[in-house]
Amino acid sequence: MKLKELFFVLAVVTAAGCAADEEAWSPWCDFRGYCRLKLAVQVESKPSGAEVYLDHDFKGTTPCTVLLEAAPIIIGQKQIIVSPVGGSDRYFIRNSRYQGETPYTLWVMKDGYEPLSHTLIMEQIFPAEALLHDKLYEKSVTVTFELEERNLPPPSSAEAD
Repeated sequence: MKLKELFFVLAVVTAAGCAADEEAWSPWCDFRGYCRLKLAVQVESKPSGAEVYLDHDFKGTTPCTVLLEAAPIIIGQKQIIVSPVGGSDRYFIRNSRYQGETPYTLWVMKDGYEPLSHTLIMEQIFPAEALLHDKLYEKSVTVTFELEERNLPPPSSAEAD
């Protein structure tokens, strides 16, 4: 008799499934898609008043803000955890990475000073392991250029005969 009772209890538990307050886990699935990245770059220089260029396009004079955008392809795996009624779904991400890079080069120039540049790679600023595709991510950074005076040759003096 005890074997029949045990079998009945197992059958009821199996048929009932998870309790209402438990989360339902989905299997890991591959994803590939675009995420949208927006970066506000506050460009400063010492001394201020330098012209700012983004890949040869004039953007303003320091201090100024340059907005960068990218939509790189991101691939990886995600698992959805469906919360009970009224809760919100959560995601676990693994093996997430970008395909390729999106570099932007900022240049600053000021009369009497050496021109300087700095390259920002969007994918290094936004770590892929924390991102989902089809989402917008935004950040702000400050880039400060320490300008160095240009070493000009001394003016030549006219030789007297």
